[in-house]
Amino acid sequence: MFELHCFYDHYQNMYAFCSDLSLLISSTSNGKVYVAQVKRRTDARKIYDTAKKQGKTAGLVATKEREIEKFRVAVNLPPGTRVSFTLTYEELLSRRLGRYELSLGLRPGQPVQNISLDVSISERTGISYIRALPLRTNRLLTNKVQDADPPPSTKVEQNPYCAHVRYTPSIQQQKNISPRGLNADFVIQYDVELKDPMGDIQVDDGYFVHYFAPRGLPVVPKDVIFAIDISGSMTGTKIKQTKAAMTTILSDLREGDYFNLITFSDKVYTWKKGRTVRATQQNVRDAKEFVRKIFAEGWTNINAALLSAAQLLNPSSHSSSSSGHAPSSHRVPMIIFLTDGEATIGETEPDVILRNAQNALGLASLFGLAFGDDADFPMLRRLALENRGVARMVYEDDDAAVQLKGFYDEVASPLLSDIQLSYLDDQVYDITRSLFPNYFQGSELVVTGRLKPGVQDLKVMLTANDSKQKVKVENELPLAKAVINGTEPSLGCAQALDGIPSFVHRLWAYFTIKELLLAKINTSDVFIQRLLVDKATNLSLKYNFVTPVTSLVVIKPDIDEPEPTISSSVLATTSKTSTSTVAGLHTTGRPPNTSYFVSLKVDGDPHFVVQLPKLHQNLCFTIDGRADDVLRLLEDPDKGIIVDGHLMLAPSKEGLENRTRTFFDRISIIAAKGGIMITLTLDSVQVEADGKEIETLPTNQRGSVAQHVMRITVEEHHSCWIELGVGVQFLILFHLYNHPKSFQMEHLGFYIVDGKGLSHLTQGLLGQFQHTHMEIIMVSRDQAGFHHAQTNKNTSLAMGLLKKGDEHFPVTLQDKNLKDSPRKRHSAQCWVVPKVDVERLLGQSYESYVVDRQ
Repeated sequence: MFELHCFYDHYQNMYAFCSDLSLLISSTSNGKVYVAQVKRRTDARKIYDTAKKQGKTAGLVATKEREIEKFRVAVNLPPGTRVSFTLTYEELLSRRLGRYELSLGLRPGQPVQNISLDVSISERTGISYIRALPLRTNRLLTNKVQDADPPPSTKVEQNPYCAHVRYTPSIQQQKNISPRGLNADFVIQYDVELKDPMGDIQVDDGYFVHYFAPRGLPVVPKDVIFAIDISGSMTGTKIKQTKAAMTTILSDLREGDYFNLITFSDKVYTWKKGRTVRATQQNVRDAKEFVRKIFAEGWTNINAALLSAAQLLNPSSHSSSSSGHAPSSHRVPMIIFLTDGEATIGETEPDVILRNAQNALGLASLFGLAFGDDADFPMLRRLALENRGVARMVYEDDDAAVQLKGFYDEVASPLLSDIQLSYLDDQVYDITRSLFPNYFQGSELVVTGRLKPGVQDLKVMLTANDSKQKVKVENELPLAKAVINGTEPSLGCAQALDGIPSFVHRLWAYFTIKELLLAKINTSDVFIQRLLVDKATNLSLKYNFVTPVTSLVVIKPDIDEPEPTISSSVLATTSKTSTSTVAGLHTTGRPPNTSYFVSLKVDGDPHFVVQLPKLHQNLCFTIDGRADDVLRLLEDPDKGIIVDGHLMLAPSKEGLENRTRTFFDRISIIAAKGGIMITLTLDSVQVEADGKEIETLPTNQRGSVAQHVMRITVEEHHSCWIELGVGVQFLILFHLYNHPKSFQMEHLGFYIVDGKGLSHLTQGLLGQFQHTHMEIIMVSRDQAGFHHAQTNKNTSLAMGLLKKGDEHFPVTLQDKNLKDSPRKRHSAQCWVVPKVDVERLLGQSYESYVVDRQ
């Protein structure tokens, strides 16, 4: 039994932080691979239901459960079979209470002989601290173990920019925790160094992310109203937990804070009429006594409670008294509103309640807490979104009081309000939300967007209110690469980061999806709602995110079924063996070392170059193609890979007007097993999956995209690298001219960089040579090394016979200007096949390589 965990955004409680998620299960018994796919939620449910009706093993992940999604898939295997599980996912960690927290579930269900947990953390700006907590077996222990020791066998290594945590419990140590083995969360907490108060900006693929988390600011006092539902449905455990949480929260109020309490059922009761009071020791004691005496009964009048809370924060001039205080402009007004049900008395129409609240609350921030499944969370969420706050679910569980206190801790210390992060229009576009009502101590504000070409430093302007005045700061922040450069000892960190392609790009997409869905909540126009949902769904599918509009589904295939397609499964990294290649493609901006390039290529008119195996010599031949023909360059029926090239007509050279010249202006690559089609032109690289466009990369800037084992990287105005799994790598060069001659035409060149992963069935103009054995038999060479014969104005260095199978072809060794790699044209020797023998070399006529598809 395999259990998969996906983490939620606790703050908004709307989105799984389960992006780039894929599950691969491979078995030595039948060689099958089961692939988890992100689909539209309705489509995923249909696939899942159909599979279950057919008696297949299936699993489904949707964003409905608390905190973590548990995904189980049972795989029946014969005894002694070795099974490999590979889970790859991305999780966005949110900074809360001055730290990032990573929670990893360890639940094997029994003591395990060999179990280890390895975590590498790399932060370019530096790690200020890191600690591993004791195993979290009970949520109630959350705040009681912060300073306790981690479990035995935990090892933490750290340098300024990298940390490595390893946990390897023995069988006895596992049994000491429980006879049934581990059933707990391993929790790591850490924080980062941020020296610039304006934060840190990281870039990748033309996208940026700005992390804003200033330290050392004074806490702004607050005017806070606690509005507590005490209707009959709160009777019992709920009211006890609420009272326990409120008692603790009241103890944490600062002396500069002002507060008040409201309880509501069918009627509303205010602890201190018409005002907020200072959080003195006496007032806090009195408030605790008030909380101790409350009990639950009656109906739920949400509208009246909201208006009463608003009145306390926005009182009329005659409502203040000498014993109380009207809210100050130097204090942050906020309402913490808790309810476990729907409005059942008074005004019950949600739209009217929303409108009344918005008119009454003014600049106050409303934080909604929906206690239990019966609470009207959608309405509370809209209330919060429209009134400068957020909403959260409080789950009916033993730790409900801890949940309440934990939420309060996050908003208890406001540092800034009305924060606006501004960027120059000529530097950025497509930015996500940059206006925030509040910034709380220990949290983080994140803005993502796209950079215009040539931007080196990003000019950022901050406007906000602090405890005394309006703040205005302007600064230029350097743009840092998203991945560290590895100058510090890595402890394994650099290798871990190499497997995360285009993280900043995906982060932009993730925040954009969140904002689209939030905008959908805030509008009642059905057409606009549908448009926003469609955009969010398309982005979710494109980037493989599990969101409220998508689900994850996995089906166990039948024994005689083909392997499932992988069009929607995106892997951040598949294995350590691929990591070094990914690093070269995605982080340094340079291709990997070219010492093993190039085995096969077609470039020019079209001119073909084949590197003869073991001899390290080139074989050259030329085909005069026809304009608008599409040539089958490679076809591997076993791997499902097809490469076609479209020919365009080029001007003739002077003196050779009768000779037709053609070049490639479009290359099409199909990976049928993944439903992938890549179309390359001089202007763009378009990627489709299952007939739907998932990415278009312009060739005039650097960019990349990953789709399962496929990786594409565009080097600006230069080339495109394409990987289609282990041992299959292609290179397309963009031949551009700054000052072209009359006969020069911009075109594409295609190279098989690595074809070891192609099967022996591979065919096509180039593909047929991938596994074909050929050798040169020398015929003559004069003493000086020259034969003195003239062939096509190229000096012939030697003559020979090319042996291919049972056939022999005359060839001449010539000096040629070759474009056979990413290097510039260079002089090299090449065995040239006469044009009259080219069709015999290919084994088929030119026409047989022309395909109908345009």
